[in-house]
Amino acid sequence: MFKKINTKDLTQIAISTTLLAIASLVIIPIGFVPITLQVVLFLLIPAILGPVKGIMAIGIYMLAGLLGFPVFAGGAGGIGQLLSPSFGYILGAIPVGLFIGKGINKMTTKIQNGLIMLVGVFILYVIGIAYQYGLLNIVLDTPVKLGAILTTNLTVFLPIDTLKVLVSVLIYERLKKLSFYKRINRY
Repeated sequence: MFKKINTKDLTQIAISTTLLAIASLVIIPIGFVPITLQVVLFLLIPAILGPVKGIMAIGIYMLAGLLGFPVFAGGAGGIGQLLSPSFGYILGAIPVGLFIGKGINKMTTKIQNGLIMLVGVFILYVIGIAYQYGLLNIVLDTPVKLGAILTTNLTVFLPIDTLKVLVSVLIYERLKKLSFYKRINRY
């Protein structure tokens, strides 16, 4: 599964990490979890680079943010972000990257790719909501009912993230047709 990573691979990972950081800067604050373009790149990066390089890009982004670089939503960063109710969605991007990176290369149609990305969003939600609930109720001792968290996430964020899936599929399908895509080693 692991192949030797060359300079071209490292450049692709670095560019992807940078794009993810840039996409995180523009936010629409709504409650505990802001709306950003992160989800689009959580879906696109592993689809384009494959599971290993995709996870590396997302992992470097996460590490940079935890080390204090202002790469998280709205320019936040630092170890204190572990106490942010939205951090579970960043953690969830790792298994999402693995799932999409492995699954998308086996699919051929837009609908199949869309379904893979939609399942990726479902995985992201399961991890993000579980983290948010555990953090608020256990760690921060701020009682919030699971039903309230589910209602907010599913009524406010899911329609927006479903639109992000559509945008991601359209971008991915367009990128697949370009010559540079054929030169990317997806692993």
